[in-house]
Amino acid sequence: MKNMRLVITICFIAFVVGISAAGFLQKDREFSPNENRYLAEAPEFSWEDVLDGRFQEKLEEYLRDQIWGRDRWITVKTAVQKSAGNTDIGGAYVGKDGYDFEKIVPEDVDDSQVQRNIVAVQDYFDVASDTISKDRLSFLLVPTSGLVMEDKLPKNARLFDQSAYIEQVQNAMQDYNFVDVREELCAKSDAYIYYRTDHHWTTEGAYIAYEKWCETTGMTAVSKDSLEQNIVAEDFRGSLYSKILNVDSAYDSIWIYTPAGESMDAVNACKVTVDEKEPGVIYDVTKLAEKDKYAFFFGGNYGQVHIEGSPQQETGRNLLVVKDSFANSFVPLILNQYDNIYMVDLRYYNGDMESYLAEHDITDVLVLYNISNFISDKNLYKLNGGM
Repeated sequence: MKNMRLVITICFIAFVVGISAAGFLQKDREFSPNENRYLAEAPEFSWEDVLDGRFQEKLEEYLRDQIWGRDRWITVKTAVQKSAGNTDIGGAYVGKDGYDFEKIVPEDVDDSQVQRNIVAVQDYFDVASDTISKDRLSFLLVPTSGLVMEDKLPKNARLFDQSAYIEQVQNAMQDYNFVDVREELCAKSDAYIYYRTDHHWTTEGAYIAYEKWCETTGMTAVSKDSLEQNIVAEDFRGSLYSKILNVDSAYDSIWIYTPAGESMDAVNACKVTVDEKEPGVIYDVTKLAEKDKYAFFFGGNYGQVHIEGSPQQETGRNLLVVKDSFANSFVPLILNQYDNIYMVDLRYYNGDMESYLAEHDITDVLVLYNISNFISDKNLYKLNGGM
């Protein structure tokens, strides 16, 4: 018995030493494609950081991120947790029918931040309404899959009360077009309207919201009968997969809708400018070879994206979209309804948003956010001059 314990102890020590040695010998990784995030770098030594504990914290994070075979160990850890019946893994929920869900609990929500964000949009609309008709100012707040597909959540899953916050925003936007898409999305909850392994909606989900937005704002929606579905990828594993790293996770499909008889290349013929200088594209096919395939829409997120419409279809209207990434699969559906579309992501843009309206002759404004992003966003203050 003693010999067996000794053998086990020696094997364990050898295992730990071997893993540690391999970690030190391998070159540090800057980015984890599986987790879709940058990994910790080796901390710089200073006595000040040692004394206040920051160096130790950074070192622990560095060793955790750079351990040899990190992705494989996380996959093993997930398999063990799943076999034990655990559905709360890596900050996400493992649901039914291959669906994973964002885990945002009530304690994660800062009600004072929510109120600041509501006031920021409300004040911006008030300023914009000096030169733009109120019926051309709209706010589309997208629920998460956890609300729309509640029946697919695991037992005992806890989520924040989305409907309460959506209604709070709706009450504050009574003077403007608030687009509530909960009913329409919930009615189609059995359809493929959210990705299984990513927090975004699919193009089908975006289309359902597009129809509701058109109805609310008096625009005319393009009938789905006049559109063709084009599948561009069938091996997408998104942000929720990156949290869970479940080897058995489903693969998602990404598709787009184009006018019947019109190819993706024809849509990409639109002139797109990124951050006022770089050429861009609506559908970036190069991203389909990468981990974050949702970046296929516009190539990802930028401070500004300017899309010039067809000169043969002049509308006399220019749209400003203040957005998060949910707008990226929505905006391609409205290309023919405006002469110019300007997409601004406040995470990366620091310009004066009030003067932006006049500088670009904006006639319409759409604020489009996912509810979980909206309530936690700390950049909406930029709508009001950074005050």
